[in-house]
Amino acid sequence: MKKRAFAGIALLIMLAGCTGSVGVGAGEISGKVSRSGGSSAGTLVVACLVADDCATYGQATAAGDGGYKITGLSDGKEYVVLGLLDINGDGTYDYVGWYENVNADPTVVKPPKSGVNFGLVAASGAEKIGIISKFIR
Repeated sequence: MKKRAFAGIALLIMLAGCTGSVGVGAGEISGKVSRSGGSSAGTLVVACLVADDCATYGQATAAGDGGYKITGLSDGKEYVVLGLLDINGDGTYDYVGWYENVNADPTVVKPPKSGVNFGLVAASGAEKIGIISKFIR
């Protein structure tokens, strides 16, 4: 499994302000985001292209049931799928997560791919540091 360095959650926060996807293909990644004890509706879900450290990405907002579909991705290319949720509207992400297979490290996904389901965890204090370290070598 290939792991790449990411600039960290700060990069994803910048992406949250973007108005659309910069993906260039017809590929799709879809799935559901969940959060124990609460709704995951409104989660920003981002698919980052591994080859260029997320300079190319696609994004979607999870629906009321947590479902999302990211379009405009390049078929067969490697992406990492991440989620960020601000539950109180203060501009700080309270929950974060990513698609993982077994070992809690982000798992590479190649479009077209459905069933890319993952959960969110609270992101405060030491937990944020641990989460961010997953994306920094």
